[in-house]
Amino acid sequence: MNQAVSRCAACGVELAPGMLACPACRKLVHSARLATLAADGEAAEREGRFTDALTSWREALGLLPPGSTQHRVVGETIRRLSLALEKAEHAPKPPGGRAKAVAGLGAIALVAWNLKYFLLSLLGKAKLLVSGLASLPTLLSMFAWLALDRSRGISFALGLVASIYVHEMGHVSALRLYGIQATAPMFVPGLGALVRMRQYPIDAREDARVGLAGPVWGCAAAAVALAAGLILKEPTMLAVASVGATINVFNLVPVWQLDGARGFRALDTRQRGIVLTIAAIAALVSGDVMGWVVCAAGSLRLKRDLPAEGDSRAFRTFAGLLVALSAIAWAAGKAAPPG
Repeated sequence: MNQAVSRCAACGVELAPGMLACPACRKLVHSARLATLAADGEAAEREGRFTDALTSWREALGLLPPGSTQHRVVGETIRRLSLALEKAEHAPKPPGGRAKAVAGLGAIALVAWNLKYFLLSLLGKAKLLVSGLASLPTLLSMFAWLALDRSRGISFALGLVASIYVHEMGHVSALRLYGIQATAPMFVPGLGALVRMRQYPIDAREDARVGLAGPVWGCAAAAVALAAGLILKEPTMLAVASVGATINVFNLVPVWQLDGARGFRALDTRQRGIVLTIAAIAALVSGDVMGWVVCAAGSLRLKRDLPAEGDSRAFRTFAGLLVALSAIAWAAGKAAPPG
């Protein structure tokens, strides 16, 4: 079967598959697509659509030769937009015209207005969670897990799979926010699940946001399971909360490709030391051995791969997760019936 030969539009030199620049005249192979992406990215930035702008520029980065001036410039653009996105995400939202009209009602109107945004945020996350189930590989791998892992009953297996799914969708949510393309979650029966990135974070700060988003969502899932177990006096939900919390603490171990390693890389020596101290205290109080594993693994990496400046948001998130997850595991264990 004959394959079409790709040639440089400028000088006619034959191009090998995957080449990003002509070896003869150095013209960019995807120059037309790059111009479109640049225009789309600039337009999205002007309109304040930072996620759309990041999506365009990340695609452009993949079409540029690594090490080139254009690659460096686009990389800096992505880094700048990523910071602008975070600033916009955490900026206080000014009240609109309707809120101003009812401002005279005082505190009740203010609470109702903020509650509206809170509920809309929850609705958006619910839509994301449901959308992830539209992936056939996700559903099939979920069913494979449920078929192979019934050692503690189908109810526990369902709860655990749901908890792991929420954890993985936390990663998906962060990846989509930063315009990074990735696959839907894929379950590995008996081991866990994963999301494979087709693009990569631009720096340790972004990588920490994406990495720690999984345990943040996983912590929320464990908290919901704990609340349901306490209210309904349901041992299975308490078991899901306990195991889910422990799994998320395990993910915070700063080794290999675990979420903790990605968060740890964004911390300076002082921040790492505080996090490890918190892990040790949390393990001592809760009795969860995973806290000691985090402490031991982190001690070996205390001064390795240090960033130029520690990330305060990653530090607060990491420390908060260790405290919250250990508290959930402890509370679930205390509330569980003996035996």
